[in-house]
Amino acid sequence: MVKSSPLRRGPAGKVSGAVFALSFFAVLATMACLKYLSLHTTVFDLGIYLSNLFAVSKGGEWWRAFNGHIQPLLPVFGLLCDMSSDSAAPFLLLIVQALFLALPIVLAAPRFGLMAAMAYALYFAVWFNALFDFHPDFLVVPSLFIFFLLADSGLIWAAFATALLPMLVKEPYALQTAACGIYLLCVSRRRLPGLLLALLGCLYFFAATRYAIPFFTADAGVGLEGGAFSWLGDGIGAMLGHIFLHPLDTLGAVFGNPGKLKYLFGVFGALAFLSLVRPLALIVALPCLALSLLSSLPNYYSLANHYAAGLIAPLFYAFCKALGPSRDAFGRYGVPPVLFNLLLALILLAGHVMLSPSPISRLFWQGEAWGYHYSAYQPTARDAEIIKAIHEYVPEDPFIAVSVQNTLNWGAAARRLNYNSFPLGVERPHPVQFMTVDDLAGVRRFVATGEKPPMDIRSWKADYVLLDLKRPWFMVDTGCDWRGACNDRLVAAEFLAAMNKAKTIFNVIYQNDGFMILRRKAGK
Repeated sequence: MVKSSPLRRGPAGKVSGAVFALSFFAVLATMACLKYLSLHTTVFDLGIYLSNLFAVSKGGEWWRAFNGHIQPLLPVFGLLCDMSSDSAAPFLLLIVQALFLALPIVLAAPRFGLMAAMAYALYFAVWFNALFDFHPDFLVVPSLFIFFLLADSGLIWAAFATALLPMLVKEPYALQTAACGIYLLCVSRRRLPGLLLALLGCLYFFAATRYAIPFFTADAGVGLEGGAFSWLGDGIGAMLGHIFLHPLDTLGAVFGNPGKLKYLFGVFGALAFLSLVRPLALIVALPCLALSLLSSLPNYYSLANHYAAGLIAPLFYAFCKALGPSRDAFGRYGVPPVLFNLLLALILLAGHVMLSPSPISRLFWQGEAWGYHYSAYQPTARDAEIIKAIHEYVPEDPFIAVSVQNTLNWGAAARRLNYNSFPLGVERPHPVQFMTVDDLAGVRRFVATGEKPPMDIRSWKADYVLLDLKRPWFMVDTGCDWRGACNDRLVAAEFLAAMNKAKTIFNVIYQNDGFMILRRKAGK
Protein backbone atom coordinates (compact mmCIF):
# COMPACT_ATOMS: atom_id res chain seq x y z
CA MET A 1 0.00 0.00 0.00
CA VAL A 2 1.29 3.45 -0.88
CA LYS A 3 1.95 6.02 1.81
CA SER A 4 -0.53 8.70 2.74
CA SER A 5 -1.44 10.99 -0.12
CA PRO A 6 -2.39 14.65 0.09
CA LEU A 7 -5.37 13.73 -2.06
CA ARG A 8 -8.10 11.78 -0.28
CA ARG A 9 -7.99 8.03 0.14
CA GLY A 10 -9.98 5.68 2.32
CA PRO A 11 -13.71 6.26 2.95
CA ALA A 12 -13.64 9.84 1.67
CA GLY A 13 -11.80 8.72 -1.42
CA LYS A 14 -14.32 5.92 -1.88
CA VAL A 15 -17.23 8.33 -2.03
CA SER A 16 -15.36 10.84 -4.17
CA GLY A 17 -14.17 8.04 -6.45
CA ALA A 18 -17.72 6.78 -6.94
CA VAL A 19 -18.93 10.26 -7.85
CA PHE A 20 -15.93 10.75 -10.13
CA ALA A 21 -16.51 7.37 -11.81
CA LEU A 22 -20.22 8.05 -12.31
CA SER A 23 -19.45 11.41 -13.91
CA PHE A 24 -16.78 9.87 -16.11
CA PHE A 25 -19.13 7.10 -17.17
CA ALA A 26 -21.84 9.63 -18.02
CA VAL A 27 -19.48 11.59 -20.27
CA LEU A 28 -18.16 8.50 -22.09
CA ALA A 29 -21.60 6.96 -22.56
CA THR A 30 -23.17 10.21 -23.75
CA MET A 31 -20.41 10.90 -26.27
CA ALA A 32 -20.45 7.32 -27.60
CA CYS A 33 -24.22 7.39 -28.09
CA LEU A 34 -24.15 10.82 -29.74
CA LYS A 35 -21.42 9.61 -32.07
CA TYR A 36 -23.63 6.71 -33.11
CA LEU A 37 -26.62 8.99 -33.63
CA SER A 38 -24.59 11.33 -35.83
CA LEU A 39 -23.58 8.38 -38.05
CA HIS A 40 -19.92 8.63 -37.07
CA THR A 41 -19.45 5.00 -36.05
CA THR A 42 -18.18 2.49 -38.58
CA VAL A 43 -18.92 -0.92 -40.04
CA PHE A 44 -15.49 -1.95 -38.72
CA ASP A 45 -16.23 -2.66 -35.98
CA LEU A 46 -19.56 -1.66 -34.42
CA GLY A 47 -21.50 -2.70 -37.50
CA ILE A 48 -19.75 -6.07 -37.75
CA TYR A 49 -20.44 -6.77 -34.08
CA LEU A 50 -24.09 -5.81 -34.42
CA SER A 51 -24.44 -8.18 -37.37
CA ASN A 52 -22.56 -11.01 -35.64
CA LEU A 53 -24.49 -10.62 -32.41
CA PHE A 54 -27.75 -10.69 -34.34
CA ALA A 55 -26.65 -13.79 -36.24
CA VAL A 56 -25.54 -15.56 -33.04
CA SER A 57 -28.58 -14.72 -30.92
CA LYS A 58 -31.37 -14.64 -33.52
CA GLY A 59 -29.98 -16.66 -36.40
CA GLY A 60 -28.39 -19.47 -34.41
CA GLU A 61 -25.06 -18.95 -36.17
CA TRP A 62 -22.99 -19.78 -33.08
CA TRP A 63 -19.75 -20.22 -35.03
CA ARG A 64 -19.50 -16.48 -35.61
CA ALA A 65 -18.08 -16.25 -32.09
CA PHE A 66 -15.05 -18.11 -33.46
CA ASN A 67 -14.77 -16.56 -36.91
CA GLY A 68 -11.64 -14.45 -37.33
CA HIS A 69 -11.21 -14.25 -33.55
CA ILE A 70 -11.98 -16.69 -30.76
CA GLN A 71 -14.54 -14.83 -28.62
CA PRO A 72 -16.46 -17.27 -26.40
CA LEU A 73 -18.14 -14.40 -24.56
CA LEU A 74 -19.78 -13.06 -27.72
CA PRO A 75 -23.07 -14.95 -27.08
CA VAL A 76 -23.27 -13.15 -23.71
CA PHE A 77 -23.40 -9.83 -25.56
CA GLY A 78 -25.96 -11.41 -27.88
CA LEU A 79 -28.17 -12.14 -24.90
CA LEU A 80 -27.66 -8.57 -23.74
CA CYS A 81 -28.91 -7.31 -27.09
CA ASP A 82 -31.89 -9.67 -26.88
CA MET A 83 -32.90 -7.91 -23.68
CA SER A 84 -33.46 -4.72 -25.67
CA SER A 85 -35.17 -3.74 -28.88
CA ASP A 86 -33.22 -3.77 -32.13
CA SER A 87 -33.03 0.01 -32.15
CA ALA A 88 -31.77 0.15 -28.54
CA ALA A 89 -29.12 -2.59 -28.88
CA PRO A 90 -26.30 -0.31 -30.16
CA PHE A 91 -26.90 2.15 -27.32
CA LEU A 92 -26.90 -0.65 -24.76
CA LEU A 93 -23.58 -2.01 -26.01
CA LEU A 94 -21.95 1.42 -25.94
CA ILE A 95 -23.31 2.20 -22.46
CA VAL A 96 -22.13 -1.12 -21.01
CA GLN A 97 -18.71 -0.51 -22.53
CA ALA A 98 -18.49 2.93 -20.92
CA LEU A 99 -19.65 1.53 -17.57
CA PHE A 100 -16.94 -1.11 -17.40
CA LEU A 101 -14.27 1.35 -18.51
CA ALA A 102 -15.23 3.66 -15.63
CA LEU A 103 -15.06 0.86 -13.05
CA PRO A 104 -11.28 1.10 -12.29
CA ILE A 105 -11.83 4.60 -10.93
CA VAL A 106 -14.12 3.22 -8.21
CA LEU A 107 -11.49 0.63 -7.32
CA ALA A 108 -8.46 2.91 -7.51
CA ALA A 109 -9.64 6.03 -5.68
CA PRO A 110 -9.98 4.51 -2.14
CA ARG A 111 -6.58 2.81 -2.38
CA PHE A 112 -4.42 5.25 -4.31
CA GLY A 113 -6.24 8.58 -4.10
CA LEU A 114 -8.00 10.89 -6.48
CA MET A 115 -4.75 11.77 -8.25
CA ALA A 116 -4.62 8.18 -9.49
CA ALA A 117 -8.28 8.34 -10.47
CA MET A 118 -7.64 11.54 -12.37
CA ALA A 119 -4.69 9.95 -14.19
CA TYR A 120 -6.91 7.10 -15.34
CA ALA A 121 -9.65 9.47 -16.49
CA LEU A 122 -7.10 11.46 -18.49
CA TYR A 123 -5.42 8.46 -20.10
CA PHE A 124 -6.04 8.67 -23.83
CA ALA A 125 -6.31 4.89 -24.37
CA VAL A 126 -9.38 4.75 -22.11
CA TRP A 127 -11.11 7.38 -24.24
CA PHE A 128 -10.36 5.66 -27.54
CA ASN A 129 -11.61 2.34 -26.21
CA ALA A 130 -14.85 4.06 -25.23
CA LEU A 131 -15.33 6.14 -28.38
CA PHE A 132 -13.92 3.94 -31.15
CA ASP A 133 -17.10 1.99 -31.76
CA PHE A 134 -17.64 -1.20 -29.74
CA HIS A 135 -15.12 -3.96 -28.95
CA PRO A 136 -15.39 -6.62 -26.22
CA ASP A 137 -11.74 -5.81 -25.48
CA PHE A 138 -12.93 -3.31 -22.87
CA LEU A 139 -13.50 -6.22 -20.47
CA VAL A 140 -9.76 -6.77 -20.07
CA VAL A 141 -9.34 -3.34 -18.47
CA PRO A 142 -11.32 -3.86 -15.21
CA SER A 143 -10.54 -7.60 -15.09
CA LEU A 144 -6.77 -7.06 -15.20
CA PHE A 145 -6.95 -4.21 -12.68
CA ILE A 146 -8.97 -6.41 -10.32
CA PHE A 147 -6.41 -9.17 -10.87
CA PHE A 148 -3.62 -6.89 -9.63
CA LEU A 149 -5.60 -5.83 -6.57
CA LEU A 150 -6.39 -9.44 -5.65
CA ALA A 151 -2.87 -10.70 -6.29
CA ASP A 152 -1.24 -7.99 -4.17
CA SER A 153 -3.80 -8.62 -1.41
CA GLY A 154 -2.73 -12.26 -1.19
CA LEU A 155 -5.97 -13.61 -2.68
CA ILE A 156 -4.05 -15.72 -5.16
CA TRP A 157 -6.73 -18.14 -6.30
CA ALA A 158 -9.24 -15.32 -6.72
CA ALA A 159 -6.62 -13.52 -8.81
CA PHE A 160 -6.12 -16.77 -10.75
CA ALA A 161 -9.82 -16.96 -11.60
CA THR A 162 -9.97 -13.30 -12.62
CA ALA A 163 -6.96 -13.69 -14.92
CA LEU A 164 -8.84 -16.30 -16.96
CA LEU A 165 -11.35 -13.73 -18.21
CA PRO A 166 -9.05 -11.88 -20.67
CA MET A 167 -8.34 -15.00 -22.71
CA LEU A 168 -12.09 -15.59 -23.05
CA VAL A 169 -12.54 -12.07 -24.42
CA LYS A 170 -10.26 -12.61 -27.42
CA GLU A 171 -7.37 -14.98 -28.10
CA PRO A 172 -4.49 -12.40 -28.08
CA TYR A 173 -5.26 -11.69 -24.44
CA ALA A 174 -4.47 -15.33 -23.59
CA LEU A 175 -0.84 -14.21 -23.65
CA GLN A 176 -1.68 -11.68 -20.96
CA THR A 177 -3.36 -14.45 -18.98
CA ALA A 178 -0.04 -16.31 -19.21
CA ALA A 179 1.80 -13.14 -18.16
CA CYS A 180 -0.51 -12.88 -15.13
CA GLY A 181 0.81 -16.32 -14.15
CA ILE A 182 4.37 -15.02 -14.30
CA TYR A 183 3.31 -12.05 -12.19
CA LEU A 184 1.85 -14.41 -9.58
CA LEU A 185 5.15 -16.31 -9.48
CA CYS A 186 6.87 -13.02 -8.70
CA VAL A 187 4.53 -11.81 -5.95
CA SER A 188 3.58 -15.11 -4.28
CA ARG A 189 5.48 -18.06 -2.92
CA ARG A 190 2.71 -20.35 -4.10
CA ARG A 191 3.97 -21.57 -7.45
CA LEU A 192 1.05 -23.73 -8.56
CA PRO A 193 -1.43 -20.94 -9.44
CA GLY A 194 1.20 -19.00 -11.38
CA LEU A 195 2.56 -21.99 -13.29
CA LEU A 196 -0.92 -23.26 -14.07
CA LEU A 197 -2.05 -19.84 -15.29
CA ALA A 198 1.02 -19.42 -17.50
CA LEU A 199 0.53 -22.88 -18.98
CA LEU A 200 -3.20 -22.40 -19.61
CA GLY A 201 -2.67 -19.02 -21.29
CA CYS A 202 0.05 -20.31 -23.62
CA LEU A 203 -1.85 -23.47 -24.55
CA TYR A 204 -5.05 -21.52 -25.18
CA PHE A 205 -3.25 -19.01 -27.40
CA PHE A 206 -1.53 -21.75 -29.38
CA ALA A 207 -4.70 -23.78 -29.86
CA ALA A 208 -6.72 -20.71 -30.82
CA THR A 209 -4.28 -19.31 -33.39
CA ARG A 210 -2.97 -22.59 -34.77
CA TYR A 211 -6.20 -24.57 -35.00
CA ALA A 212 -9.42 -22.85 -33.95
CA ILE A 213 -9.27 -19.69 -36.07
CA PRO A 214 -8.26 -21.46 -39.31
CA PHE A 215 -10.93 -24.11 -38.70
CA PHE A 216 -13.79 -21.70 -38.11
CA THR A 217 -12.80 -19.03 -40.65
CA ALA A 218 -13.27 -19.21 -44.40
CA ASP A 219 -10.86 -16.38 -45.23
CA ALA A 220 -7.19 -17.09 -45.86
CA GLY A 221 -4.41 -15.48 -43.87
CA VAL A 222 -6.07 -15.40 -40.47
CA GLY A 223 -4.78 -15.76 -36.93
CA LEU A 224 -1.22 -15.12 -35.86
CA GLU A 225 0.03 -16.11 -39.30
CA GLY A 226 -1.96 -13.37 -41.00
CA GLY A 227 -0.48 -10.36 -42.74
CA ALA A 228 0.39 -8.43 -39.58
CA PHE A 229 3.04 -10.93 -38.45
CA SER A 230 3.83 -12.98 -41.55
CA TRP A 231 7.20 -11.23 -41.92
CA LEU A 232 8.38 -13.14 -38.84
CA GLY A 233 7.80 -16.56 -40.38
CA ASP A 234 5.26 -19.30 -40.89
CA GLY A 235 3.99 -20.58 -37.54
CA ILE A 236 4.68 -19.70 -33.91
CA GLY A 237 7.93 -21.71 -33.80
CA ALA A 238 9.35 -19.95 -36.84
CA MET A 239 8.29 -16.57 -35.47
CA LEU A 240 9.94 -17.12 -32.11
CA GLY A 241 13.01 -18.43 -33.89
CA HIS A 242 13.22 -15.31 -36.03
CA ILE A 243 12.88 -13.05 -32.99
CA PHE A 244 15.67 -14.76 -31.03
CA LEU A 245 17.97 -15.74 -33.93
CA HIS A 246 17.72 -12.37 -35.67
CA PRO A 247 17.51 -9.89 -32.79
CA LEU A 248 18.94 -6.97 -34.76
CA ASP A 249 16.36 -7.45 -37.48
CA THR A 250 13.59 -7.58 -34.88
CA LEU A 251 14.88 -4.53 -33.00
CA GLY A 252 15.24 -2.65 -36.27
CA ALA A 253 11.61 -3.39 -37.16
CA VAL A 254 10.56 -1.91 -33.81
CA PHE A 255 12.92 0.98 -33.10
CA GLY A 256 13.51 1.86 -36.74
CA ASN A 257 9.84 2.69 -37.19
CA PRO A 258 8.93 6.27 -36.13
CA GLY A 259 5.30 5.27 -35.67
CA LYS A 260 6.22 2.59 -33.15
CA LEU A 261 8.51 4.97 -31.26
CA LYS A 262 5.65 7.46 -31.10
CA TYR A 263 3.42 4.67 -29.81
CA LEU A 264 5.87 3.79 -27.02
CA PHE A 265 6.34 7.43 -26.07
CA GLY A 266 2.59 7.98 -26.05
CA VAL A 267 1.48 4.99 -23.96
CA PHE A 268 4.13 5.61 -21.29
CA GLY A 269 4.46 9.39 -21.54
CA ALA A 270 0.72 9.96 -21.10
CA LEU A 271 1.21 8.59 -17.56
CA ALA A 272 4.31 10.74 -17.03
CA PHE A 273 6.54 7.63 -17.40
CA LEU A 274 5.79 6.77 -13.76
CA SER A 275 4.76 3.25 -14.79
CA LEU A 276 8.44 2.52 -15.43
CA VAL A 277 9.21 3.14 -11.75
CA ARG A 278 7.30 -0.03 -10.76
CA PRO A 279 8.05 -2.37 -13.70
CA LEU A 280 6.75 -5.61 -12.13
CA ALA A 281 3.18 -4.94 -13.26
CA LEU A 282 4.48 -4.29 -16.76
CA ILE A 283 5.10 -8.03 -17.12
CA VAL A 284 1.39 -8.30 -17.88
CA ALA A 285 1.67 -5.53 -20.48
CA LEU A 286 4.55 -7.12 -22.40
CA PRO A 287 2.47 -9.46 -24.64
CA CYS A 288 0.22 -6.60 -25.74
CA LEU A 289 3.23 -4.37 -26.36
CA ALA A 290 4.99 -7.12 -28.30
CA LEU A 291 2.03 -7.78 -30.58
CA SER A 292 1.69 -4.07 -31.34
CA LEU A 293 5.38 -3.45 -31.93
CA LEU A 294 6.00 -6.59 -33.98
CA SER A 295 3.03 -5.99 -36.25
CA SER A 296 3.60 -4.69 -39.76
CA LEU A 297 0.14 -3.09 -39.83
CA PRO A 298 -0.02 0.54 -38.58
CA ASN A 299 -3.42 -0.01 -36.93
CA TYR A 300 -1.79 -2.19 -34.28
CA TYR A 301 0.51 0.57 -33.08
CA SER A 302 -1.83 3.47 -33.69
CA LEU A 303 -2.58 5.56 -30.61
CA ALA A 304 -6.13 6.15 -31.87
CA ASN A 305 -7.30 2.58 -31.70
CA HIS A 306 -8.61 -0.12 -29.37
CA TYR A 307 -5.49 -2.30 -29.50
CA ALA A 308 -4.07 -0.61 -26.39
CA ALA A 309 -6.87 -2.06 -24.22
CA GLY A 310 -4.51 -4.68 -22.78
CA LEU A 311 -2.02 -1.98 -21.76
CA ILE A 312 -4.37 0.22 -19.76
CA ALA A 313 -4.63 -1.80 -16.53
CA PRO A 314 -0.95 -2.86 -16.21
CA LEU A 315 0.38 0.62 -16.95
CA PHE A 316 -2.19 2.30 -14.74
CA TYR A 317 -1.59 -0.10 -11.84
CA ALA A 318 2.17 0.44 -12.13
CA PHE A 319 1.45 4.18 -12.08
CA CYS A 320 -0.64 3.77 -8.93
CA LYS A 321 2.10 1.81 -7.17
CA ALA A 322 4.71 4.37 -8.18
CA LEU A 323 2.69 7.43 -7.22
CA GLY A 324 3.40 7.48 -3.47
CA PRO A 325 7.10 6.52 -3.66
CA SER A 326 7.70 9.05 -6.43
CA ARG A 327 6.05 11.78 -4.41
CA ASP A 328 8.19 10.86 -1.41
CA ALA A 329 11.36 10.74 -3.51
CA PHE A 330 10.74 14.23 -4.86
CA GLY A 331 10.00 15.36 -1.31
CA ARG A 332 13.49 14.36 -0.25
CA TYR A 333 14.81 16.87 -2.78
CA GLY A 334 12.68 19.65 -1.39
CA VAL A 335 9.64 19.34 -3.66
CA PRO A 336 6.53 19.60 -1.48
CA PRO A 337 3.65 17.19 -2.18
CA VAL A 338 1.38 19.99 -3.39
CA LEU A 339 3.91 21.09 -6.00
CA PHE A 340 4.53 17.48 -7.03
CA ASN A 341 0.79 16.93 -7.54
CA LEU A 342 0.49 20.17 -9.50
CA LEU A 343 3.39 19.32 -11.83
CA LEU A 344 2.12 15.77 -12.33
CA ALA A 345 -1.40 17.01 -13.05
CA LEU A 346 -0.03 19.41 -15.67
CA ILE A 347 1.93 16.61 -17.39
CA LEU A 348 -1.08 14.30 -17.37
CA LEU A 349 -3.29 17.08 -18.70
CA ALA A 350 -0.82 17.94 -21.47
CA GLY A 351 -0.71 14.31 -22.57
CA HIS A 352 -4.49 14.17 -22.52
CA VAL A 353 -4.88 17.31 -24.62
CA MET A 354 -2.37 16.08 -27.18
CA LEU A 355 -3.49 12.45 -27.53
CA SER A 356 -7.07 11.89 -26.39
CA PRO A 357 -10.37 12.54 -28.22
CA SER A 358 -12.05 14.22 -25.24
CA PRO A 359 -13.83 17.62 -25.26
CA ILE A 360 -10.63 19.30 -24.01
CA SER A 361 -8.35 17.73 -26.61
CA ARG A 362 -6.90 19.09 -29.82
CA LEU A 363 -8.54 16.29 -31.82
CA PHE A 364 -11.94 17.47 -30.61
CA TRP A 365 -11.40 21.05 -31.73
CA GLN A 366 -8.98 21.04 -34.65
CA GLY A 367 -11.00 18.84 -36.97
CA GLU A 368 -8.11 16.70 -38.23
CA ALA A 369 -9.87 13.46 -37.24
CA TRP A 370 -13.33 13.04 -38.80
CA GLY A 371 -14.54 10.59 -36.16
CA TYR A 372 -13.46 12.67 -33.12
CA HIS A 373 -14.08 16.30 -34.09
CA TYR A 374 -16.85 17.96 -32.07
CA SER A 375 -19.11 17.70 -35.10
CA ALA A 376 -19.00 13.90 -34.67
CA TYR A 377 -21.15 14.31 -31.55
CA GLN A 378 -23.75 16.64 -33.06
CA PRO A 379 -26.52 14.77 -34.93
CA THR A 380 -27.74 16.96 -37.78
CA ALA A 381 -30.92 17.23 -39.80
CA ARG A 382 -29.03 15.58 -42.66
CA ASP A 383 -28.17 12.62 -40.41
CA ALA A 384 -31.83 12.33 -39.47
CA GLU A 385 -32.84 12.33 -43.16
CA ILE A 386 -30.34 9.56 -43.91
CA ILE A 387 -31.61 7.46 -41.01
CA LYS A 388 -35.19 8.02 -42.12
CA ALA A 389 -34.34 6.97 -45.67
CA ILE A 390 -32.62 3.79 -44.47
CA HIS A 391 -35.72 2.78 -42.51
CA GLU A 392 -38.00 3.66 -45.40
CA TYR A 393 -36.13 2.16 -48.35
CA VAL A 394 -34.15 -0.77 -46.90
CA PRO A 395 -36.43 -3.65 -45.81
CA GLU A 396 -36.01 -5.01 -42.27
CA ASP A 397 -35.85 -8.58 -43.57
CA PRO A 398 -32.73 -10.07 -41.90
CA PHE A 399 -32.07 -12.25 -44.97
CA ILE A 400 -31.59 -9.19 -47.19
CA ALA A 401 -27.86 -8.48 -47.54
CA VAL A 402 -26.51 -4.94 -47.28
CA SER A 403 -23.12 -3.52 -48.27
CA VAL A 404 -22.38 -0.17 -46.63
CA GLN A 405 -19.65 2.42 -46.85
CA ASN A 406 -17.52 1.84 -43.75
CA THR A 407 -18.25 5.30 -42.35
CA LEU A 408 -22.01 5.01 -42.78
CA ASN A 409 -23.02 2.57 -40.06
CA TRP A 410 -26.55 2.34 -38.66
CA GLY A 411 -28.15 -0.40 -36.56
CA ALA A 412 -31.22 -0.90 -38.74
CA ALA A 413 -28.92 -1.81 -41.64
CA ALA A 414 -26.52 -3.85 -39.51
CA ARG A 415 -28.98 -6.08 -37.67
CA ARG A 416 -29.13 -8.73 -40.37
CA LEU A 417 -27.29 -11.93 -41.24
CA ASN A 418 -25.16 -10.54 -44.08
CA TYR A 419 -23.79 -7.04 -43.61
CA ASN A 420 -20.36 -5.79 -44.50
CA SER A 421 -18.30 -2.92 -45.79
CA PHE A 422 -18.57 -1.66 -49.37
CA PRO A 423 -17.73 -2.97 -51.94
CA LEU A 424 -17.90 -6.50 -50.49
CA GLY A 425 -20.77 -8.46 -52.04
CA VAL A 426 -21.39 -5.87 -54.75
CA GLU A 427 -19.69 -7.13 -57.90
CA ARG A 428 -18.67 -10.59 -56.69
CA PRO A 429 -20.38 -12.87 -54.17
CA HIS A 430 -18.80 -12.75 -50.72
CA PRO A 431 -18.04 -16.19 -49.21
CA VAL A 432 -19.13 -17.11 -45.67
CA GLN A 433 -18.39 -20.41 -43.98
CA PHE A 434 -21.64 -21.89 -42.71
CA MET A 435 -21.36 -24.54 -39.99
CA THR A 436 -23.39 -26.97 -37.94
CA VAL A 437 -22.56 -28.81 -34.73
CA ASP A 438 -21.84 -31.91 -36.84
CA ASP A 439 -18.89 -30.11 -38.44
CA LEU A 440 -17.10 -30.13 -35.08
CA ALA A 441 -16.42 -33.81 -35.66
CA GLY A 442 -13.80 -32.70 -38.17
CA VAL A 443 -11.71 -30.85 -35.58
CA ARG A 444 -9.73 -33.95 -34.61
CA ARG A 445 -8.77 -34.66 -38.21
CA PHE A 446 -7.84 -31.02 -38.78
CA VAL A 447 -5.56 -30.99 -35.73
CA ALA A 448 -3.91 -34.25 -36.79
CA THR A 449 -3.48 -33.60 -40.52
CA GLY A 450 -4.09 -29.89 -41.10
CA GLU A 451 -6.79 -30.75 -43.62
CA LYS A 452 -10.14 -29.04 -43.18
CA PRO A 453 -13.16 -31.22 -43.80
CA PRO A 454 -15.53 -30.09 -46.56
CA MET A 455 -17.35 -27.00 -45.33
CA ASP A 456 -20.57 -25.40 -46.51
CA ILE A 457 -19.32 -22.15 -48.06
CA ARG A 458 -22.31 -19.93 -48.76
CA SER A 459 -21.79 -16.79 -50.80
CA TRP A 460 -23.99 -13.74 -50.52
CA LYS A 461 -24.53 -10.82 -52.84
CA ALA A 462 -25.61 -7.44 -51.57
CA ASP A 463 -29.25 -6.64 -52.22
CA TYR A 464 -28.79 -3.02 -51.16
CA VAL A 465 -25.84 -0.62 -51.10
CA LEU A 466 -25.59 2.53 -48.95
CA LEU A 467 -23.12 5.26 -49.92
CA ASP A 468 -22.49 8.82 -48.82
CA LEU A 469 -20.07 10.99 -50.77
CA LYS A 470 -19.86 13.49 -47.91
CA ARG A 471 -18.30 11.01 -45.48
CA PRO A 472 -14.79 9.52 -45.67
CA TRP A 473 -14.48 7.14 -48.61
CA PHE A 474 -13.46 3.58 -47.83
CA MET A 475 -12.65 0.44 -49.75
CA VAL A 476 -13.65 -2.20 -47.18
CA ASP A 477 -11.45 -1.11 -44.23
CA THR A 478 -8.97 1.06 -46.15
CA GLY A 479 -9.78 4.73 -46.01
CA CYS A 480 -8.23 7.96 -47.19
CA ASP A 481 -6.97 11.15 -45.63
CA TRP A 482 -10.24 13.05 -45.32
CA ARG A 483 -10.47 16.84 -45.14
CA GLY A 484 -13.96 17.22 -46.51
CA ALA A 485 -12.70 15.37 -49.57
CA CYS A 486 -10.55 12.31 -50.20
CA ASN A 487 -6.90 13.34 -50.42
CA ASP A 488 -5.65 9.87 -51.36
CA ARG A 489 -5.74 9.50 -55.16
CA LEU A 490 -5.48 5.70 -55.14
CA VAL A 491 -8.32 5.17 -52.65
CA ALA A 492 -10.43 7.84 -54.37
CA ALA A 493 -9.97 6.21 -57.77
CA GLU A 494 -10.81 2.76 -56.40
CA PHE A 495 -13.88 4.04 -54.57
CA LEU A 496 -15.26 5.94 -57.56
CA ALA A 497 -14.64 2.97 -59.84
CA ALA A 498 -16.45 0.65 -57.42
CA MET A 499 -19.34 3.10 -57.08
CA ASN A 500 -19.70 3.49 -60.85
CA LYS A 501 -19.57 -0.27 -61.28
CA ALA A 502 -22.26 -0.64 -58.61
CA LYS A 503 -24.51 1.75 -60.53
CA THR A 504 -24.45 -0.61 -63.50
CA ILE A 505 -25.56 -3.52 -61.30
CA PHE A 506 -27.95 -1.62 -59.02
CA ASN A 507 -30.68 0.96 -59.45
CA VAL A 508 -30.38 4.17 -57.46
CA ILE A 509 -33.71 4.20 -55.59
CA TYR A 510 -32.94 7.15 -53.32
CA GLN A 511 -30.51 10.04 -53.67
CA ASN A 512 -30.20 13.25 -51.71
CA ASP A 513 -27.26 15.57 -50.98
CA GLY A 514 -24.59 12.97 -51.75
CA PHE A 515 -26.30 10.10 -49.96
CA MET A 516 -27.71 7.26 -52.05
CA ILE A 517 -29.42 3.91 -51.65
CA LEU A 518 -28.96 1.37 -54.42
CA ARG A 519 -31.02 -1.79 -55.01
CA ARG A 520 -29.76 -4.69 -57.10
CA LYS A 521 -31.32 -5.02 -60.53
CA ALA A 522 -33.26 -8.18 -61.27
CA GLY A 523 -31.00 -10.87 -62.69
CA LYS A 524 -27.80 -9.06 -61.68
